[in-house]
Amino acid sequence: MLLVMATLTASHSKNTMHWVAGILGLAVLITGITQVTHSSLFLLRSVSVTPLSSSYPLTREKVLELARIPVGNISLFDLSLEPIQSRLIEQPWVKGVVLGKQFPSQLSLTIIERNPVALLTEPQGRVVYLEADGTTFEDKAMTYPEDLPILEGFSAQNIESLKEANAFIRTWFAPDHFPGLKVSSLSNDEKMGLRAVVSVPESHQKQMRVVIELGLNLREAAQVSPEHLSKVLKYLSDHSMQASKIWLGDGKKIVVKVLKGP
Repeated sequence: MLLVMATLTASHSKNTMHWVAGILGLAVLITGITQVTHSSLFLLRSVSVTPLSSSYPLTREKVLELARIPVGNISLFDLSLEPIQSRLIEQPWVKGVVLGKQFPSQLSLTIIERNPVALLTEPQGRVVYLEADGTTFEDKAMTYPEDLPILEGFSAQNIESLKEANAFIRTWFAPDHFPGLKVSSLSNDEKMGLRAVVSVPESHQKQMRVVIELGLNLREAAQVSPEHLSKVLKYLSDHSMQASKIWLGDGKKIVVKVLKGP
């Protein structure tokens, strides 16, 4: 009986010693890992920003200012990416952010840029930017440097209609139909249909402003070939004839109101 108890006691002591040794070993390992991950080797030293488009309103310096990344003050292991992403997404020109830790000491940052194709004037007077996918965003400072066509009579909530309007402008008034033509605005009226205001280059290098009464809705207008209108505009341009308004109708019979000279 005593022999059995002595054997059990010795076995228990041996197990306890192994358990304690395991705990001590784990503690040493954790301490070692902590020391390594917080060593100067993994200190965040730089941020690489993917090149931004030339017309993009934000510069690399502005992006870094908005991101507030603690370069030189934190280990790359301890750096939390979510707050950086949240700060950048708050900026209206930032559609998305891609962040990546590049060990041992660099953070990569890629901005998914917003790319406006037009301005949308809403009934209450608010002006927002429109992207090709039909989404809109607001920038009260209006910092985009490019000249964009203005859409009127469209709803920001009707994404499909906005996509169709952009597609119509890009297709109907494409440079290969009439080089140098520029769309200033496209308005939509339930009764009168579409109206476009365009600028057309003349032979003596001036710009002629013309109002085009399409008289159709978007779906109907998209079915009409712009070929006849292109021929009319080319004739006016080549002969330096000033036209104040063009009625398109069905695209086959076009009426032009020509301004008389002095």
